[in-house]
Amino acid sequence: MQAHEFEPMSIGRILDRTFKIYKDNFIRFITIVAIIQVPITLLMIISTSFLQRGVPARNEANSRQSSRYARQNPENINTEGSRTRFSNTGEDKYNPLVIFMGGIGMVVTSILRMLGHVLCRGALIKSVSELYLGTEITVGQAYKFVWPKFLTLIGAGIMVVLVVYLGLLLLVVPGIIFGLWFALTTPAIVVENLKAIKGMSRSKALASGNLGKILSIGFLIIVISWVVAIPFGIAGNFLGRILFFNNILLMTFINQLTAVVGQILIVPIGAIAYILLYYDLRIRKEGFDLVMLANSIGSGQGDINVCQP
Repeated sequence: MQAHEFEPMSIGRILDRTFKIYKDNFIRFITIVAIIQVPITLLMIISTSFLQRGVPARNEANSRQSSRYARQNPENINTEGSRTRFSNTGEDKYNPLVIFMGGIGMVVTSILRMLGHVLCRGALIKSVSELYLGTEITVGQAYKFVWPKFLTLIGAGIMVVLVVYLGLLLLVVPGIIFGLWFALTTPAIVVENLKAIKGMSRSKALASGNLGKILSIGFLIIVISWVVAIPFGIAGNFLGRILFFNNILLMTFINQLTAVVGQILIVPIGAIAYILLYYDLRIRKEGFDLVMLANSIGSGQGDINVCQP
């Protein structure tokens, strides 16, 4: 992008630029997310398979077969043979060790998924920020830049969640306000090289007086995410049942595979929208020369001094 595009943006303009940036850099953004999400999803599928192998899984299938047999042979429905025909066939036993391994795997992969989301979101924000300021970086450079800030981003994320949760306990509304205040914490940390608490304070300063705009952007991103994710969920469930209706493992694989594809497509949209919103609020509230800001960030100076108009 060129310097003449550094201007205040309406909600519609932010969304329009979001999809333009997404379309023009689709492969790069998808790669940033896929590098993290695909391996974690494979681990999740393996853990799920352990759980399913450790728990008897034939009861449902036998019940369907028994019902079908009863419809086809109503005269034999009460015979001893028909009652035991399906209940004793192919019976599985619980395997505590396999269940334990699967459970541990599910917990570990769930944690990895949350941590991975923080990391890839930071890399996305860095990549989009550079594009917005007129420069480009590779996927590797984006992750290399964000990695030293990883613990800071995690700490900030935990504090934001705790504060928002506490606010939700206080009659809900404070939690919503806290969530809006701290919605720009990650962009502030990544762009301005701030620590967790300063990033939260910076986000609150930018958000003050603009909560309605942040709420509108957040709501629209959620709606867009549903529009993208729901068809993938339906398609995964449908394909799994049609292609592998007798194999729970393969059904699960198809469901999780389609779900992660939807996730990979969704995550960049939110990251782009929020970094554009971050710059929009800096332009509106601070009025500094963004060309100088771009030069300062490119030279690695870190935090930027605001130039008041």
